[in-house]
Amino acid sequence: MTTAHGARRPFDDAAIDLAKWVHDRHPEIARAATDAIWAELPSYRATGLYDDVVAHVIGVFGVFTTSVIEQRNPRLDDFAFTSGHASERVAHGISLIDFLHAFRIGQIVLWSYVLEFVRSTEGQQETALSLVEHLMRTIEAGCSAAATTYLQAQQYLVADQERIALDCLEDLLAGNVPAVPVRLEAMRRAGLEDGAGFVVLVCRAGSEANGADPILDARRVLSRHLSGMVVPWRQELVGLVPVERFSPGALSQKVARAVADLGTTRTAASIGISSAHRGFDQTAEALLEAQVACDHLAGRREVQIFDDLSPLDYLVRRADPTARRLVEPQLRAFIAEDLSAGAIYIETLTAYVAHDMNAKEAASALQIHVNTMYYRLGRIAERTGKDLRRVEDVVNLLLAVRIASTEPR
Repeated sequence: MTTAHGARRPFDDAAIDLAKWVHDRHPEIARAATDAIWAELPSYRATGLYDDVVAHVIGVFGVFTTSVIEQRNPRLDDFAFTSGHASERVAHGISLIDFLHAFRIGQIVLWSYVLEFVRSTEGQQETALSLVEHLMRTIEAGCSAAATTYLQAQQYLVADQERIALDCLEDLLAGNVPAVPVRLEAMRRAGLEDGAGFVVLVCRAGSEANGADPILDARRVLSRHLSGMVVPWRQELVGLVPVERFSPGALSQKVARAVADLGTTRTAASIGISSAHRGFDQTAEALLEAQVACDHLAGRREVQIFDDLSPLDYLVRRADPTARRLVEPQLRAFIAEDLSAGAIYIETLTAYVAHDMNAKEAASALQIHVNTMYYRLGRIAERTGKDLRRVEDVVNLLLAVRIASTEPR
């Protein structure tokens, strides 16, 4: 006779009597199993789910005894009640490994009661042995149903958390502190409370790996390194990170480690971090700062703190169409041509300014001959019509370079 799940499976009267004996003691056995789970699994002790676990164990043991009495194998649909319990385990942070381990603990406790019946009743050893396979089938089916429903509940929870986090971000950017209780609770769990210090970070990521999702990869890694909320938003990743325990430098180092971790997965990330702010009404301002800091990286795999930018860096990174129109066509053409050819002249000008317009020191920094430096400066002056000995001309030229270099090409 077939013994597929749900198929008929004959049991003698002694086995059915044993199943009825266990059935009559379900509450007692379930509490004993739950006590054993509590003793062995710390993750369960921290939940306050004792009564829920007792109810779940009673349900599992009920499948065992009912299927014996009905003389059939257990079926997956016998465990439909597991779905709600799985959702509770996910919500309380119990791992799938511990969830399945709890099934095994329950199996051991149930078998100890079966053996108690055998010891107290003459000639029941063969009956107990005939039920070993059936108990194993019950736990196997229960574990399979538990794993499936647990993973489904986990997916629902993650999706719900992502939606709530996005709703929180949208509220804050609109100038509203979240008022819906579930959003307030999500903010609290993330360590974000109004009046406490926070920063906003913006991450732009790309990947060389086929089929990769760099934004989701970046979110996973950043969430591992940082507290707070990290939310995909308009082709970027936006994070709200509490900073009460971190200096800007320490936070930057943590983010830099995340960028390095991403690099091992062939994901390149540029991350800008805002100034520290207090009060969620400043979220939109903090986002702008983080975006400007990220813009400054120009795609480099680095971390940029907004506070480390100069006023000049900030001004030229703002999307100001008027400032762009003020760049002379002659300068715009020169800058575009140089950018397409490796930016040699822009690099030369930048070094020249960084060394207080001292050509010899700039040449040394660039590791080129001073005559090469003078030649390049001469070419810049010739092409732009600017006198590189005049501070005003140099500042205007540098501004033009910064502004034109940020234009989309």
